[in-house]
Amino acid sequence: MNHTLDPNLSPIQKQTLTCFDSDLLRDVIKGADFDLHQIGKGSFQADMFHASIGKGILDSSRYSNTILTEGTISRDNMTFGFIHDSKEESIFNGNRLQKHDVMMGDEGGTIASCITADTHWSSFQFKRTDLLKLGITLEKDNNKVLHFNKKVQKELSTKLGGILHYLETENDDKVAQINRELLYHHILGIYANALDHSKDISHLKRDESLLLSKKILTYLKDHADQPIQMIDLTALTGKSERTVERIFKKHFNIAPFAYLKIHRLHNIRKRLLHSDGSGTTNIGDIAMENGFLQMGYFGSEYKKLFNEMPSQTLRKR
Repeated sequence: MNHTLDPNLSPIQKQTLTCFDSDLLRDVIKGADFDLHQIGKGSFQADMFHASIGKGILDSSRYSNTILTEGTISRDNMTFGFIHDSKEESIFNGNRLQKHDVMMGDEGGTIASCITADTHWSSFQFKRTDLLKLGITLEKDNNKVLHFNKKVQKELSTKLGGILHYLETENDDKVAQINRELLYHHILGIYANALDHSKDISHLKRDESLLLSKKILTYLKDHADQPIQMIDLTALTGKSERTVERIFKKHFNIAPFAYLKIHRLHNIRKRLLHSDGSGTTNIGDIAMENGFLQMGYFGSEYKKLFNEMPSQTLRKR
């Protein structure tokens, strides 16, 4: 039986317990305060994994026997839990917990769980403010279980399972090269995308979505001469990428970046039509000032929209 995990030793740690030891198991989720009991009869083995990734913590374990857990999770972070594999239902705070379900826990939230034998789970600790930046707002008292449709379940299983498998099986040199801050945001993005598909997250009211769509439109117009990324729109609205796309298309029947391209093309056309006729107008410069860096692409998109080349428009001034 290995020694207890020490977060000061290495950002990636693995441990196998070949007999039940509540003191060692208390550390199965960093920062938590748990009391654990083996309630299934027979031998016990636990394969435990821990990774410190940026501002977050990723823990994982497989139990060979049923474990009852009571206590509180970290007071510093929210926690998502995911069931990668299980043979029987488990219980989390009175809710049935099945394969590919997600558990949500608030900072310092209480837990009463019964994890059945041969269940593989992982937990991911993160800052609530970072989830908010991705457009997902969760009110307090969200210690509950989320059941997703098969498509979302498959995506969670594939992506989260792939990350865990890589961290657990690759050699230390390869793992050491990972940018842990990027990995932290990648995992948070996976969960945020799943939450955006959940019926448990309240939908936007019509008035709010209309105001947000106009807010996005104004931003795109005011910053059309500057590089704009989706993260700018999610930060502007406090909503996820999917929500930004949905509410904008709902009210304007076009995706925001498709609109931005068209708006920029119209700005260019105005410049060409109102040039001074001195012969010094440079179409390439005007296109680049409006966000088009590839002239071939610009010319093609311009012709698709206006059925003429920019040079033809210039001759119309």
